[in-house]
Formats: sequence, structure tokens, C-alpha cells
Amino acid sequence: MQTSEPPQRTISGQGATSVGVASLLGGLSGYLVLLVASHVLDTERNADFLTFWSLLFWSFGTIGGLQNETTRAVSSAAGDNREPGTSGAAVLPVGALVGAAVGAVGAATSFLWGPRILGPSWPVLTVVLCLAVVAYAGQSALLGALAGSRAWSGYARLVSSEAAIRVALVGVAGLVGARTVGLEAAAAAAAATWVLMLALDPAARRAARSHADVGVRGLLRNVGHSLLASTASAALVVGFTVLVRATTPADEFSTAAPFILAIAVTRAPLLVPLTAYQGVAITYFLAHRSEGVGALRRFAGLIAAFGAVAAVAAALVGPWLMRTLFGPGYGVAGAYLAGLTLAGAGLALLTLTGAAVLALGDHRRYSAGWVVATLVALVILLLPLPLEPRVIVTLIVGPLVGAALHAVAIARLARTTR
Repeated sequence: MQTSEPPQRTISGQGATSVGVASLLGGLSGYLVLLVASHVLDTERNADFLTFWSLLFWSFGTIGGLQNETTRAVSSAAGDNREPGTSGAAVLPVGALVGAAVGAVGAATSFLWGPRILGPSWPVLTVVLCLAVVAYAGQSALLGALAGSRAWSGYARLVSSEAAIRVALVGVAGLVGARTVGLEAAAAAAAATWVLMLALDPAARRAARSHADVGVRGLLRNVGHSLLASTASAALVVGFTVLVRATTPADEFSTAAPFILAIAVTRAPLLVPLTAYQGVAITYFLAHRSEGVGALRRFAGLIAAFGAVAAVAAALVGPWLMRTLFGPGYGVAGAYLAGLTLAGAGLALLTLTGAAVLALGDHRRYSAGWVVATLVALVILLLPLPLEPRVIVTLIVGPLVGAALHAVAIARLARTTR
């Protein structure tokens, strides 16, 4: 029977501020990219760009499972919790191996999904996507090592640098008259930002030498569980447009750019900072593992309160804001914007409960919560309903089911650590 651990400070005030500013810049960069695309492309071509954008970040979100596990493994190793008989795997080479494997799977299966999802340019875009995945695996491993070693300033510099470089590349592509494929390639190229950071940032170089609390086999096994969960989570968080396109008639989807854009716009205020702070959340729950669901209550309450206030604001000013920012063709009803905002709060809650389960080391239940949430969402997406209510119900019900499963797992795990 384990004893309760004393609370540990997981992040300083300065570190929290730097991560917060980086997350703000990351969210703002996404808005700016979408803004550029909405003004450079017509609505039909923008629907194609939004699909690629969604698939790109679904791929990055899948690789994000590597970041989460690396955070846990490096943090645990720093506390002398290494697996007996092992010196711990070097996390950056393992990250490169994972990226190469995921990229190879994507390339090998692209003929199954490329034409339907990416359209006529799918061979070129598949190459762009797979190269970006390989590059982003290095970034995920490095971000995880920075978070696990509590090098929050370096973590923030890498997050904000990637965001700034993506905006710059997309902005230049738009200025020189690049169309859909050019904008998509520019958005993907920022995944290699971490290479520049290794050359310029001593904190990044130190983190790149980090080791895990388990050997290569153990780390790959844990990363496998985390990738399964992150694939499912990314399907709901950033890859949802791909699922909508796959379950919606082509003629209906081609006119859906305003509503698809609204999905991204309404969820970003909660999900972007929470994603950026996920490394902080994992280290926090590691330090407070014996509190169980109690460690979640304050954060869950904040998410619920913020979501409710944001939903009211979205209903009142959202339609005007959409038309003002993106153009007169991007009007969306206030009720739909409020529903999407509430759905974003549900996704934020599921992200938080997932971080808590992962911090407790239960990779199977972490995966199960996200996979079940995604399967429930996919079933609802297949119902014969109009696009808008079908999407809103999907994004509310699926995440709440997954969060409930995570909460049960957290309560059970906490009882075994007291």
C-alpha cells in the first residue's frame, strides 16, 4: 500500500505566465491562419483548406500522444522512479522512430483516404502531410522533455516560435498569390521549428538529452497506448472536420465552410490554453495523485463556468463577429455558435480528465475514455440529421461519455494509492 505524497510545486508563477502567453500566441496564430485563408480563397476552396488544416492537426494531435508520454516519463525519471535494471530510453531518438512509423503508415494507406479527403491534389498533399508528421514527432518529444523537466520557459519559447513561424509562412504564401496547396504546404512546414530551436536554445539542447523512466521497449509500449488515445482525442479536438467531410455528402459539405470555421473558432478559447498547459496538468496530477477526483473539481468548475459565459457571448455577438472577421459569407446563427461553444467546454473537460488518468499511469483507461468518446461521436455523426444539429449533439455527448469513464478510473486509482 502506497502512502500519500506531499504536494509539490509543479510550475512557478513566471513559468505559468510564459506558458500562458505562448498558448495565447498559439491560439491567435490559428485564428490568423484561418483569417488569411478565408480572404484568399473562396468558400468552396476554403472548405478544402479547412479539411487539410483539420487533417494536419489531427496528425499532429496523434503525435501529441508522444509528448504526453514523454512528459510523464521524463518527470518520473527526474524523481528517481526509473524502472529497475534500466537506465531509461533517450526520448528524442524514440520520438524520431515513432514519427517515421506514423508517417510511413499514412503514406502506405493514403490511397484509401486521400482522394476522398484531400481531393485531386492528394498525392502532393500526402507527401507534405507525411513529412510534417515526421518533423512534428521531434517537436513533440522535445516539448515533452521540456515539460517533464519543468523547463517551462524553453517550452513556451518552442510553442510560440512554431506559432509565429506558421503565421509568417502562411502570410507570405498568401501575399505571393499561393492558392490552396501553397497555403497548405506553408501551414505544414512550421512543424520543423524545433530543429531551429535546437540550434539556438540551450534549454532545448539540454532537454533533447533527456531519458525516460523505462527502457526503449517500455517507452514504445506506453507511447503506443498514448498514441491510440491521442488519435481518438485529436479526432474530436482538431480532426473533427475530416470526420464531418467523410460523413457528409460532397455538395452539402462544399457550402459548409462558415459552420466548419465556426467549430474551430468557438473551441479555441478553452482548448488552446488547456492543450498548452497539458504538461503542467500532468505534473500537477502526478503530485496530487492521492486526491483522486477531488484534484479535478476546481478545474472542472472553472471550465463549466467559462463555457457557460462564453456560450452566452457567442450567441449574442458571435454572428456579427464571424461576418466582420471572415466576410459577409460567413454568417452563422447565434444558437449554433452557443451550442458549439458548450461543446468546446465538454472537450476541454475530457482533455483534463485524460491528463489526470495519464498522470496516474493508467494508459489503458486513458485510451479507453478517448476511444469510447470518439466512437460515440462517430455513431451520432452517421445519423440522418441536418449538418448543424448533428455536429453539435455529437460534440457534446461523445466527450461527456468519455469524461465520465475517466472520472470512474481516477476514483478507482486514487483508492489504490492512499
